[in-house]
Amino acid sequence: MQLLRQFWRLAGPYWCDRQNWFSWVLLGTSIAASMTMVEITVWLNEWNREFYDALAELKVDLIYPLLFEFCGLVAVIVLLVVYADWLAQLVQIRWRKWITEHLLGRWFDNGNYYRMTLGNEPDNPDQRIAEDARLLATDSVELFVGFIKSAAVLIAFASVLWELSGNIAIPWDGEQIHIAGYLFWVALIYAIVGTGITQLFGHRLHGLNFEQQRKEANFRASLLRKRDSAEQIALLKGERNERAQLNSSFADIVSNWRALMNRRKNLGLVVHTYHDTAKMVPLFAGIPAMMAEIITLGGLFQVRMAFMKVYAGFSWFVHSYDDLTRWSATVARLGQFLDEMDKQAPLPTPAQGDKLNCQQLDLFTPAGQPLLSNVDLTLPPQSQLLLSGVSGLGKSTLLRAFAGIWPFYQGELQLGHGQVMLMPQKPYLPTGSLRQCISYPSEQCYPDSDCRAALAAVGLSHLSIDLDYQCEWQQRLSGGEQQRLSLVRAILAQPDTLILDEATSSVDEAGASVLMQTLRQQLPEASILMVSHQRSLVSQFDNEVDLGRFSSAQPA
Repeated sequence: MQLLRQFWRLAGPYWCDRQNWFSWVLLGTSIAASMTMVEITVWLNEWNREFYDALAELKVDLIYPLLFEFCGLVAVIVLLVVYADWLAQLVQIRWRKWITEHLLGRWFDNGNYYRMTLGNEPDNPDQRIAEDARLLATDSVELFVGFIKSAAVLIAFASVLWELSGNIAIPWDGEQIHIAGYLFWVALIYAIVGTGITQLFGHRLHGLNFEQQRKEANFRASLLRKRDSAEQIALLKGERNERAQLNSSFADIVSNWRALMNRRKNLGLVVHTYHDTAKMVPLFAGIPAMMAEIITLGGLFQVRMAFMKVYAGFSWFVHSYDDLTRWSATVARLGQFLDEMDKQAPLPTPAQGDKLNCQQLDLFTPAGQPLLSNVDLTLPPQSQLLLSGVSGLGKSTLLRAFAGIWPFYQGELQLGHGQVMLMPQKPYLPTGSLRQCISYPSEQCYPDSDCRAALAAVGLSHLSIDLDYQCEWQQRLSGGEQQRLSLVRAILAQPDTLILDEATSSVDEAGASVLMQTLRQQLPEASILMVSHQRSLVSQFDNEVDLGRFSSAQPA
């Protein structure tokens, strides 16, 4: 039941929304095509009896017309199968698009994508959004349509099999026991036994599928980390270490895959034996009816087809078991992902005033350990304040609180009116053109003239000819160039409050001093708050505060 509740939590918002009525139409049309195909299969079953009876009696005048009829039936079945599948795939992509957008919205909402990294983040959220969302849409639709089709086949052929079975008498203790529709009961009992054996051999597949998805995602994430850190690895000659880590990660995949394949092997032995034996069960079970002249040879083949259809309907669980275990693992992973996002408390909303200000502010780690206590700071409009202190004090964390992304604090915090922009020590340069990089996070790019002027102001005029060039700028530019490019964003955005976290640490002190002069000239109306260890910058600020006096560390 827990699994079904998780699934409804994922699927309900989409399928209960009236705006998605067309998906219901597509799904209904796909199911209708499958139902029509079932009805034609019933006709094909009747064709089996007529054809084999005509073949047994060598009635050539009946055989050839029946062959043409067979071709027509098969052509219609093929069209129905293809278009039922095509419509189902259209439903899948529409639903997947909604699931992906929904998960992305939840992930980015309230800063969850960042805040979950501070606590117990579920493994590989990227894989859950990309791969698990795809599996949920495709597997859910396929299993649902398959179940409906199996139920329709069962209903359609159960009556056929019942009628063909007739009323057979079995001698028992000197008396005759009459069983109506005995082949139907054989199919039911056979399916029940097969379902029980399948569950016995396959119940561990859920956990193994869950682990396989997790280990595959870990391996892909590790490869991406190596690529992002390619230069550092190359400089340190760490190839052997990295290869060993990747081999170890892949060994986990292999180990779990072996357990999964062995479990599937055992299940496959059962399922294939069960299925292949089922092909002969109706022939053996139908011999008494044929000997009693209840059915003809053609009727025996008709019984065989009807039996296989009824057996397949009863055995949907058996044949879909592997898909069901993968589906259940997918639902569990996405449900866990949503649960963790639900646990994130709303971000506190700092008050707005005429200046940035905090009073008696206590700052904590996510685990509740104190960092800074009773912090009192004020940044008047159009002023510059430098924060200094030893490493590990909590300077960057304080800036995160000012930026509104750090919820672990107590006390009064007030931000100035207008736009607040924070530049971290390691800039983020998205993949795309240089113009897009320096315009980030704005979705609209700035005019060429503004971009070139800002690049020239920070000493990057040589990049002006590459505004439309697309590449991995994070890999192409040096650390100092990346930080200069980050300051270009501030010049273009013209924030009211600019917060800099060691934003010139990769630039020499003389260059950093020039950059700060440039910022003050380019942003005359902005208030600037900066954390830095570069002592040459002190003269560029109106005031300096050493945060060491607010440290919560106890003396030894």
